[in-house]
Amino acid sequence: MSEVINFFQYYEKHNKLDGCLSYNHSLAKSSWLGVGGQAEVFYLCENNEQLIDILNELPSKFKRTIIGQGSNLLIRDGGIKGLVIKLGKKYQCIGLEDKALTIGAAALDKVVARFCEKNSIGGLEFLSGIPGNIGGAVAMNAGCFGGEINDVFISAEGIDYLGNVCNINKSVSLFEYRKNNNADNIIFTKIKLNAINKKQDLIKEKMDEINDKRSLAQPKGIRTGGSTFKNPDSKITLMKAWELIQKTESHKILFDGVSFSAKHSNFIENRQTNSANRIEDFCNLVKNNILDKLGIELDLEIKILGER
Repeated sequence: MSEVINFFQYYEKHNKLDGCLSYNHSLAKSSWLGVGGQAEVFYLCENNEQLIDILNELPSKFKRTIIGQGSNLLIRDGGIKGLVIKLGKKYQCIGLEDKALTIGAAALDKVVARFCEKNSIGGLEFLSGIPGNIGGAVAMNAGCFGGEINDVFISAEGIDYLGNVCNINKSVSLFEYRKNNNADNIIFTKIKLNAINKKQDLIKEKMDEINDKRSLAQPKGIRTGGSTFKNPDSKITLMKAWELIQKTESHKILFDGVSFSAKHSNFIENRQTNSANRIEDFCNLVKNNILDKLGIELDLEIKILGER
């Protein structure tokens, strides 16, 4: 039995646990792609105090990993060593405070959008088009249809991987395109976003427009991971990732049950349940094809975790 499992079995024996610990836990259902290896130790967390205590007590040699809803996540077949943390239902609260939204990091983006519609809060309609939860959205500066987290972010509370409480305020250097420069080794627990009054019918109209566009352009009812590649820097090319994929005919590549969607050539459709590594291999094949033909190197928007 591994050292990290021994540690948590001892911890579980000597502490009252608020949440759930499991060992050699399958993570296939934790990724929208429907495949993936195991977590050596999986912790569904339900309060900050215990999370802080565990991270304080856990020897630094053991790896820590935070996952969300898995909408843009690929977990390699070899699984994730050490501790994998996921925030539970107690982190799904949404409220209004001093003209700002306070949101538990596990709250789903689409639930936040519906809350905003109900309470006549504008500027966050774009969240209705983003899968996953608000903590993940902040961690990657998620956005779509003309809006992104950077536009509405005020501050965040979090805990670093050693158990220290962190408070992060907005700054010029905090966000980049699909990136949060403070996201490494931090577990976001509560998010504060701007709450701007807007007529409810206008909010609904915007959300309906976003969801109509999403339905037309993105696959549904199949295992997918959202946008596969980030759009390249405009200084390199004005073409979007999907345009580069089509220009190089990479959208025609079929790879053992993995391919791009006919609806959107930057969205993977996974029709096999044997291997997450196969999806990574497909991504590398596409990436190398575009580099060879156009001299442009694309970066993945899908986050890859774990060991081969």
